[in-house]
Amino acid sequence: MIPNDTPWSGLEAGKIDTRRVDASANWNWFWAVLPRADVALVLKLSSLPEPLPDLPNLKNLEIRFQTLPGGPILYIRLKDNAQLELFETLCRDVMASAELAETEAGALDRAIARTFRWHYLLRGGKQEALAEEAQKGLIGEIEVLKLLISTVGTTPALAAWTGPSGAPKDFELKADCIEVKARRGASQPFVKIANEYQLADVPGRRLWLGVLAVDKVHAPHGRTLTEYVTEVTDHLQQMEPHAITSWDLHLADAGFDTAHDYSAWRWIVSKPDFYVVSSDFPRIVSPVPEGVGSVTYALSLSACAPFQTDWGNLHSNLVEEDES
Repeated sequence: MIPNDTPWSGLEAGKIDTRRVDASANWNWFWAVLPRADVALVLKLSSLPEPLPDLPNLKNLEIRFQTLPGGPILYIRLKDNAQLELFETLCRDVMASAELAETEAGALDRAIARTFRWHYLLRGGKQEALAEEAQKGLIGEIEVLKLLISTVGTTPALAAWTGPSGAPKDFELKADCIEVKARRGASQPFVKIANEYQLADVPGRRLWLGVLAVDKVHAPHGRTLTEYVTEVTDHLQQMEPHAITSWDLHLADAGFDTAHDYSAWRWIVSKPDFYVVSSDFPRIVSPVPEGVGSVTYALSLSACAPFQTDWGNLHSNLVEEDES
């Protein structure tokens, strides 16, 4: 039974029944009741995007493309009507975000991206801003991501960015892995290695360590984490809007949310130094002695000096990999 005080009241169950949300809206939004009496939000499209973008997989929601006699649609369906009030809030938020777009493709991108953000929140996303160490780490990874975007392209670079998902390495490409460490420029010349897997060899791939100095400064110097994120977002919106959804999902996985206030922290970042992690590189790797695990240690950068290289060397390897 659908309550009378919802946008779906009066729609008939047992078939696809719809009601336009707002005739003055920029895009074709409909409240809908699907054959199993599930409520949904529908965006009617003039055509399906090619290729079809990735869609979030939510426990109590289904988001899918479908082609009907009247044309293609994107729908978001609620599987559990006990969550009806929250679902209405989600729908209105998705529509409000998509209505800011100037094109249908842009509206679709925004709708999917906003649903990804709800995906993050509904699975227990952080309610507070990232702590200082997490901000530094994310800024460091973003700086290396920008280099990779300029080298291998946006889609491969974002696909390689595995750090936010908790993978052992921050970037995993076809023939190369990169672990990124952010440190205070004025601190002792060490970086913290979080476990025995971060610098462990990966069969068939070269391994690189990237180290950046990320320092907190006072206004008007430096930039906030939000400003570092916005720089990349603006570039993608102008040059490669298809990549916005993937970028947003990575940020959500990293714990970043634009609703959080990062104005109290401003940062400057150095160009990264890179090191070739070869067989004789100073490190602790798996397997460690039986009964020992979660090994954390400080790695001296002076001991790494013989293995130091530059972005040009790493860039050349990545270009060769991309061309092969």
